Amino acid sequence: MLNGTVDRGLHLANALHQPIKAEQIQAAQQPRQSGFPNLIVDKTHVLKEAQILKGTTPTIIHSLSDGAADLLLYIFVLSGSFEIYNTKTRQSEFLLEGYAGTVVNNPAVILRLSENTEWLALQLPLQQVKQHFEFCSKSLTCSGLQFSIVPDFHNHPVTALRHTLASMNRGRGEGSKNSALLDASYEHLLLTQIYSLAPHNFSGGIRSAPQQLHPKQLRRAEEFMRRNLYRAVNIQDIANAAGCSTRTLQRIFRSFRDATPIQILFRYRIAEAHEAIISGQATTVTDLAAALQFSNAGRFAVIYRKLYGKTPSSVMRFYCNE
Repeated sequence: MLNGTVDRGLHLANALHQPIKAEQIQAAQQPRQSGFPNLIVDKTHVLKEAQILKGTTPTIIHSLSDGAADLLLYIFVLSGSFEIYNTKTRQSEFLLEGYAGTVVNNPAVILRLSENTEWLALQLPLQQVKQHFEFCSKSLTCSGLQFSIVPDFHNHPVTALRHTLASMNRGRGEGSKNSALLDASYEHLLLTQIYSLAPHNFSGGIRSAPQQLHPKQLRRAEEFMRRNLYRAVNIQDIANAAGCSTRTLQRIFRSFRDATPIQILFRYRIAEAHEAIISGQATTVTDLAAALQFSNAGRFAVIYRKLYGKTPSSVMRFYCNE
């Protein structure tokens, strides 16, 4: 454990002391504000290629990716929630208040933000991230780069990155003749911090197989859940589908999802309910909750509101009156 920490420290020190020559810095082009055009951004701090974005959404927002698959956002959710929904796979990942995680502007990706969601993000060209990670990890390629969700960034080393972003986003003096050099230096610092502090499969300079972030038992369990959203299933059913014991299943989900299997199943069902509501397929909240195996419509509404910021009945009324 200590050796891994020392190795990471050495990588951080080496990366921070790589010289940046003024003649190597080209005039920065103004990058587009976000890979998600409808995302409401209150404040933007532009560096060389990176941007620090901060936003607050007063109402529920759905933002479809531009599909370019060339930008990575590392997001800190300060309040509210993000749902990262893939329309092709019909899978969702949730970033709740206090969570940190990444999203790439891949085709078919939709960001759904609940009411009064406040967030802070670092946006970087994906190719730039991969190149920096290849240098730091001494790997030939970072094509399999994956980040893990941090369920409580306040008690995780990655909170240092959040402090740096917040500090820089408050602004600094502009107009300096060395501003291009400063921008490149700050950008290099942020890349080094995201490599050293954010959990990913190249951490510590040792490449892990991407599959290790998602064990086969986890993939089988979640696939079983998605196929059985409208059927009654229990923890033993899920464990049987995953090919492991219920105890092992609980441990895997706690390690990789920071939740129980049943909690994840609830999230999938709530995401399915939300899709049914906004597409006009649902008629009543009670019938929808029952169809998705919620015996208590009130509990269904509580979980829904936690994820989407509004009650299912109010969202249903909104879309019925559109």
